[in-house]
Amino acid sequence: MSKTIESVEKTLIANVSSLLSSEVRAKIYIFLRMNPQSTVEEIAKGTGVYPSTIRESIFEMYNEEYVIRKKMDREGLGKKPYLYSAIAPAELVKLISESITEKLNDLASVDEKISGKNVENVLKVAITIESN
Repeated sequence: MSKTIESVEKTLIANVSSLLSSEVRAKIYIFLRMNPQSTVEEIAKGTGVYPSTIRESIFEMYNEEYVIRKKMDREGLGKKPYLYSAIAPAELVKLISESITEKLNDLASVDEKISGKNVENVLKVAITIESN
């Protein structure tokens, strides 16, 4: 029996939503951390999100390397569904911090980029991640 997303704190979902750009993606990620190797149908049932919405979002997350997938091993005819798992939180933090760093550096140098001239005192943003 897989765990559902209903047991997760709303603030955790909200915080992850802001980092992953959608509540659906946050619910998928958290559900997969709770229930690795889940099918789209299991994710839909556990999150309360339509399977078609899960398919669309999880495809994006797979392309961004936030989730991994493998074909289900089963005998018989028919299409074998994918089993999805979320990458470790530490890996996701690294991916997101790289993206945020790039965006913040673009923002810091916006005057230089729009004027085409060197601007003094342009900030250089770097995010340091430490493990405890």
